[in-house]
Amino acid sequence: MTIRLVLPLLWTCLALSGPVAAGAQTYGLDGDEAALASRSPAEWVKQAQALEKRGDWPGLLAWGQAWSRVDAHDPVAWFVQGRALGELGRLAEAIDAYRQNVRIAPGDVFARNNLGNAYRDSGRTRDAMLAYRAAVEIDPAYIQAWHNLGLAFYRSRGQAGVTRALQKLQATDPALADVWRALAIEYSITRDERVARRAVQVLQGLSAAERARMFGILFAEG
Repeated sequence: MTIRLVLPLLWTCLALSGPVAAGAQTYGLDGDEAALASRSPAEWVKQAQALEKRGDWPGLLAWGQAWSRVDAHDPVAWFVQGRALGELGRLAEAIDAYRQNVRIAPGDVFARNNLGNAYRDSGRTRDAMLAYRAAVEIDPAYIQAWHNLGLAFYRSRGQAGVTRALQKLQATDPALADVWRALAIEYSITRDERVARRAVQVLQGLSAAERARMFGILFAEG
């Protein structure tokens, strides 16, 4: 997943940052904290994007660490570190970075999704499912997190577990079974966005109690 500029908090930072300090600064990390602190949020993001595009994960990590030293309360600085650490295989540290991200910005569904990926790759499948669940509860239209939740569920419970869950959902409410089948199974197989969008429309029409019932069955399964 690429660095996202749609985070509301980031746009707020951009709006409040004021004029960029006079004098061009290079992006080299030379230890000059004053020079680092003079950068605008847009500069931090632009360089992070460039490093990510090049696949320079050590460079991206160093950039994110420098960013968080300047502003430890910017969630994107921690997201950048989590992204780099995950690619470097340093999963425990990636988890810590993404958890710091969501502590600062609890509504950041991208960080919650990536936290789930780090948990999954660490073998912590249930924690991964909880992270994906949190993402889709915040944004039910976030299809990637639904896809990841379905894959994690299958990885944890296998085909028999998926079948049992569908049977229980069908017995409770056929609409819940249809939503889960579409998002967790059909979309994972076909990757047809139309399938996912139709399921999300149904899901958004369900009450909070109905969605909670669906998750209760899924997380009790096994």
